[in-house]
Amino acid sequence: DVGGGRTEINLICDSELKSSRSYNIGTVRMLSGMVKNEEKEQMRTDLQALAAEYAPIQIIGSGGNINKLFRLADKKDKKQSFLPIESLKEICETLKALSKEERIKQFKLKPDRADVIVPAAEIFLEVAKQVNATGITVPTASIPRICAWKRTLNKTGHHRLHRLTQIIYRVDSWYKRIYANVSYDSPQITRIFTD
Repeated sequence: DVGGGRTEINLICDSELKSSRSYNIGTVRMLSGMVKNEEKEQMRTDLQALAAEYAPIQIIGSGGNINKLFRLADKKDKKQSFLPIESLKEICETLKALSKEERIKQFKLKPDRADVIVPAAEIFLEVAKQVNATGITVPTASIPRICAWKRTLNKTGHHRLHRLTQIIYRVDSWYKRIYANVSYDSPQITRIFTD
């Protein structure tokens, strides 16, 4: 999960959270030159260690930037919500060559997205490089919305749970760990689902 101030990396294996780390490497920090080399090196070292122990690693990207990059990329697997690294590199290079104003005009980006999207792509590319990932799965639904879908299906006894997109299964353990304090029946989940 790449944000403005931090990058959160969680590793799930066999439905268990094996590692959860946070780094002061975010899009706004990168733009303002506030990311320390030691922090970058620590993230690289940690990722290489995780890759050595848990290979092969599949990445699930989270956040508005990776969703926008997925939509902008020409080469992707929409059915599997999979963005190949080569395609991410291409869109990153294209965006990097443009000014903020050109990105807004050419790709119809919002001003607050146009400046942070390149550093976000660079962070995702760095993570993928260190763990030798070939691509990034980009859930098209938010984690709370997935919680709402699953809650509703469980309550109604719907027997066709397997028909939901594979993304639900991929992030199932992930949201349980990250959103452990959000109940399926919580008001915010119900509101998200019914809106």
